[in-house]
This record gives sequence, structure tokens and C-alpha cells, in this order.
Amino acid sequence: MAGALDGVLVLEVAGYLSGPYATMLLGDLGADVVKVERPARGDAFRKWDGAGFGPTFASVNRNKRSVALDLGSEDGRASFERLVRRADVLVCNLRPSTLASLGLRYEELAGLNPRLVYCAISGFGEDATAGDRPGYDTIGQALSGLLSLLTDVDAPELPGISIADHVTGVFACYGVLAALFARERTGRGQKVDTSLLQATVSFVQEGAARALAGGGAPARGSRPASAQAYAFVAGDGLPFVVHLSSPPRFWEGLAEAIGHDELRDDPRFATRPARVENYDELRTLLAGIFSEATREEWLSRLTARDVPCAPIRTVAEALQDDDVRAFGFPVELRHPAADGPTLLAGSPVRLAETPVSYRLPPPLLGEHTDEVLQELAGSER
Repeated sequence: MAGALDGVLVLEVAGYLSGPYATMLLGDLGADVVKVERPARGDAFRKWDGAGFGPTFASVNRNKRSVALDLGSEDGRASFERLVRRADVLVCNLRPSTLASLGLRYEELAGLNPRLVYCAISGFGEDATAGDRPGYDTIGQALSGLLSLLTDVDAPELPGISIADHVTGVFACYGVLAALFARERTGRGQKVDTSLLQATVSFVQEGAARALAGGGAPARGSRPASAQAYAFVAGDGLPFVVHLSSPPRFWEGLAEAIGHDELRDDPRFATRPARVENYDELRTLLAGIFSEATREEWLSRLTARDVPCAPIRTVAEALQDDDVRAFGFPVELRHPAADGPTLLAGSPVRLAETPVSYRLPPPLLGEHTDEVLQELAGSER
């Protein structure tokens, strides 16, 4: 069955993560994604951990064809403009000054194709006081307030995932899909604009709402206390989590599971507001109890009483889970120039009537230049 975006041509003039992640999501939905790269250099991620097939590059570049074009040359520019006239979508994440120097601004390209959905991803927004400074994931996390919710600001450490880049890619895809839907009604394309700063501030919705309501600046410990979420290390040294949320039965089930029914009526913990107020005290008390048995034993007891709990897994452990494998993960893609298969996590969604698909492995730099340009010439005859 055809994908939801079958027949949609997406041009990507982007590198690193946010733009390529957005276009990969579109490609999984069936779009024909043409990745326009600089000859000889290509996407900077190609050189991180392998000759075009390393995990970093592969993680955001399946379902794409690579075309190497020098946009500063007469021939390269001409070929690119022909692609723009055919394209439905263009996604770029270059600095505003670079877009201007290459003639890639919306106003210029929309003149070639009024139906074009043009998605610009920047660091801080087009009118930012930050100007043309480089914008990377860590900067987006720090400026948006997200990082303050993930680390102890007195002894800061960075998370092990590029959250701002991924979030921005998801929101860019979301904007593109909305613009394509609107085009079905109006016949016109439009500009979709997002940035690491805008997307990540929007992502921190709960923290923003609390700050705007006059509750002060939320910190890393604010939400765990409010949500009654806890992380512990069991007696065998293995970590796990418990999430009590608000239903009283979860707290009552936990008290029973640990063999301390008396805690249910302890005035320090008997109600959710009391447990929120005395979060640190309860966490310390529970940590001592959970150190007395293995993780498997505690998870068994808690699960038997319907208390939300889970082991803290590594990514490798998560990928071995039967439920995760039921999603069809990992996805296996093979390229004739690669030494063995490329294994990846798959799409975050499943569509019953227009399923996602994994058609192409991550491409070599310029692998499809001749193919795409020949298709373009054939369509113009």
C-alpha cells in the first residue's frame, strides 16, 4: 500500500540533526526525500563515526536520495532551481546569513514555485536578538529553560540525548504536514518557520505554565514531587522507577507492597498534597526500604498491586524488549557498499491504511545525483 505522502517530493538542504530528522519522518510516511549536499563535503554527520554509514548519520537519513550540487555554481544553481519547481516541500536549517548568501530565502524560491511549502529551521528565530549566532542542541536546551529541568544547576551535567534538536525536527514535520493540508484547500504553499528556541520553549509547556502563573522558576525536582515520581536503586544495585501520580490506590498499593501499611495513614504521607510537601522525606524513607531486596522482587510486588513501576533500562536493553520488537524494531536496511546491515529504531507511529515504510538505506554522498537529474529532465520533455 502507498504511504500517506506517496508522490510528495521533499527537498532537504540541511545538516546535522533537526532538519534531517524532520525529513526522515516525512520519508517514512512515503515522501520522496532528495537530500541536497555540497560536493566532496556533504552533511557533517557523515564524518562523525563512519564513511557515510555511521550510526549518527544513519539515525536521521534513511529513505533519502543524495544529490551533490554546488549551489554557488551556475550549473548547480540551475539544477537546484529545476528541483524547486518540481518540489512540494523544502526543509532547510542553515543560518539566515547562509540562506541569504545562497539565494535560498523563501521569497526567492516561492517565486519559482508558489505551491512550495518552505520550512526554515534556525537557532533562535528570524528576528532574534541573538542575530546569526550558531545554534546547536545544547544551546537550545540551555536558553529555553529545558536544561534547568534536567540537571542540578549548581553542578550541571548534560543529558545523553539531543532533545532540543529532535523536538525541533518533530515540530518542523508537524508544521510541514499542516501546510500541505492547507495547500489542498487553497492551492498555495507557505512558509513554515521554527527554531530550536521556539520549539523547545513550547515543548516545556508545564514548566512555562507554572512560571507564568507566578509559581516561580520550576527546577529539576519540581515535577517529580508534583507527579509523585521516584527513582530508586534496589538491594542488588539495579535502578527502577515508581510513578504514583494522583490516584490514591497507587499509594495504598505501594504501602502494602513494601509491607508498611501504617504509612498509608501517616499524616506526612496520607494525602497527595502531604506527599508532595514531604517528597524528600518520603523518598529517603522508601530508598532505605527498597535497598533491602532485589529489583525483580520489588517490581513483582508492585506490579501485583497495579502500582506503575519499571526498570531503568539502557537503550540496548529496551531494544530487546518483546513489546518494542512488536513494533518491528529494529529496522534493518542494507546498502551494497556497507559492511553489513544498518539497524535502526523505526517510526514513532503506525498507520493502518497508509503504512510507514523503510525503502532506502542512508545514501552515499551524491549517490543519486545522476538518477534524480535524469528523472527531472525526463519530466520536462
